[in-house]
Amino acid sequence: MNNSVIQNAIELRDPTLARKALREIDVLLGSTPDPNERVYLLFSKSSCHGILGNFEEAREQLCLALQQEPEDPDIRLTFEFNGGLLCQQEGNYREALEKFSAVLSGHAERLSRPELRFMYEDIQQRRAFLSVTLCQFQDAVRLLQEILSFDLQADVRSDALASLALCYLELQEWELAKNSLLQARAIGVTKEREKTFHLYLGIAYFYTESLTEAKREFEICEEHAIEYQLPTVDVYAWLSSVFKRLGEMAESERYAQLARPS
Repeated sequence: MNNSVIQNAIELRDPTLARKALREIDVLLGSTPDPNERVYLLFSKSSCHGILGNFEEAREQLCLALQQEPEDPDIRLTFEFNGGLLCQQEGNYREALEKFSAVLSGHAERLSRPELRFMYEDIQQRRAFLSVTLCQFQDAVRLLQEILSFDLQADVRSDALASLALCYLELQEWELAKNSLLQARAIGVTKEREKTFHLYLGIAYFYTESLTEAKREFEICEEHAIEYQLPTVDVYAWLSSVFKRLGEMAESERYAQLARPS
């Protein structure tokens, strides 16, 4: 069985490839009686439908895959994990987090095995970022600290550090937030994180009495407010506060005026 088209579609999450893969999967399902191959094909079919946003069909294929070998613990593990993925893809983040947590607790022994370490780390990464999205900052700190011990790609490590910094800001751990952001910057801030990076670093600098550095970050926010989609009123308010702390009262008042609703 040639799986290259199917694997590429799933790895690249490409809708055009997913449609092509679905056609190939249907042909293969019609010709193979092997239960293991059928399970693989049905899980792959579910993944392709998920890529295309056909979530009801994706769940139906998951159930069909489980029905092939309902007592097989590896198949059940994959079934439950993929159920969490579908919730995440749908934007149902709370249910996704619950499902990933259930997978972790329900399959703890299997996930502790070296051959499944990759899945354990994947689950923990998803739980970490989902916890941030759901504003569960205390839980997120613990999870982010754990995943930073993994061998992460540079962009994922940078995102994890930026997320950790956000948690620390929300928990008013200013020094820890600043250090996390500086570590992320040393690696390289991803394009998506750049939109809030300077604002968060400016806040961390402000509360750690690094006022000149805070001013610089907030001025970057002012310059790129439209590009970063930042609320200019908030940026002006921060600039007013930092100039006041620096003793530059005229500039502080000017930004205070800009920050007032018109």
